[in-house]
Formats: sequence, structure tokens, C-alpha cells
Amino acid sequence: MNRVITACALCALLLINTSAVARGVASIVYEDDTDYADVRELMMHEAILDDAVEFINEIFTLERDIEIVVGTDDGPLYDPAISTIQIPYFFYTEIVERYRQIDSREIEQLEFADDAILHTLFHEIAHALTDQLEIPIVGKEEDAADGLASVLLLEYYEDGAEMARNAAELFAMEGEERGELSKEDFWDEHSLDEQRYFSTMCQIYGSDPEKYTALGDEMEFTEDRREICVETYQRLVDDWITLLGGALAE
Repeated sequence: MNRVITACALCALLLINTSAVARGVASIVYEDDTDYADVRELMMHEAILDDAVEFINEIFTLERDIEIVVGTDDGPLYDPAISTIQIPYFFYTEIVERYRQIDSREIEQLEFADDAILHTLFHEIAHALTDQLEIPIVGKEEDAADGLASVLLLEYYEDGAEMARNAAELFAMEGEERGELSKEDFWDEHSLDEQRYFSTMCQIYGSDPEKYTALGDEMEFTEDRREICVETYQRLVDDWITLLGGALAE
């Protein structure tokens, strides 16, 4: 499923300098796994990750190669020791199964899974860039990675808001399945799933408050909260432009 990618103001600082030689490239490999042969074939057919890898190579000058390995036993995660992003097949199937509980249409299930898996890849790419470029992060790196994933979807993809929303809905589903909170949930490196859900929804609204007025109403954002969403999103874009643009300058 090929989702349209569009140009935006952020591209100006992130596009590769054509006179420069890229020092690293992102690549993808789908591991053979007889238990997930159908899932492997489906993900390769959907090509959402393949398109994203091409997109990553177009806008980022990487310090080192990054290999995206699909079909690992662990993950999703970025392993800085080997500069590899790992995404298990079972993670994709779990997303499909979660959405199947609320929508029986197969096409909708796959679109939801594609959107969520793309947000996940961009989240892990944020970790990779933070590692490779030694980007300083104040606060939780996981929150920062969520933020860059949202920015890439909202600023570059024509259907980015819908894609980011599907990723947010996955956070909400995971939160509902978690059950009662424990101490481990509070000291985890990730924010609570519910917080990730509301933060992403706030970013969507903040990216274009006039276009997403209905979303603000649906989320019952107060006027103060709406202003904060707009300010927070613009600061998020500006901060990532500063961090990535400066680091990528030739």
C-alpha cells in the first residue's frame, strides 16, 4: 500500500545536499520465518516499510548504515551496538488482531497496522539519529522519539494526520489492555500509553488547528489546551529542525 508523501517546509533543512556524499544508508531485510510466512509476504506486498526506507534515505544524511530487520524475536527496538532496528512479525499481527476487535474489514485492519508500524519505524529512527548524531535530549528520549515520528507523518505524508491518529489509537488500545497500573508502569522509560495517546492527538490538532477543529472538540480540549497544542507542536518542529538541521549541515 503506497501512501503519498508530500513536500513541506521542513524539507528545506533536512534534504540531502546533492553535492555531499552520504556516509550511511538505511536498508531493510525481511527474515524468513515459516511460522510467519504469510505475514512476511503481506508486509512485503504492502511495502509501507520499504517506502519509508526510501524516504529516510532521501531526507537524512546518516553517519552509519542502519539496517531495519523485520522478523526478529525481540522488539520493536533500536540496537545501537549493531545499528539495527528490529521489528518482529508478531508485532504486526498483534496490531491487526487488536483492530479486528473493532472493525471486521480486512482492508481497514491492514491500513491501521501499516500506519501504526510506520509510526513505530519512525520512532526507532529517532533513536538511531539520536545515537548517531549524538543529539542532546532533555527529558524522556521515548517522548522525543514519539514527537519526531509524529512530525515526519504530519509534515511529509498527505494522510499523515490519519496515520498519526491510528498510531495514537494503538496506544489507547494498549492502555485499555494493560489493566491496573503498577509501580513498573510509572518508572518505565515510556510515558503511559494514555499519555502517548493524548500527546499524539494534541500534536495532530496543533499541526493545523483550523483543519482539525472537530478533533479538538472530540477530544474535549479546552481553549487553553488548544493553544498549548499549537505552541507545543510548533516548538516540536522547530526543535527537531534545529537538532537535525544543525547536525546535518555540510
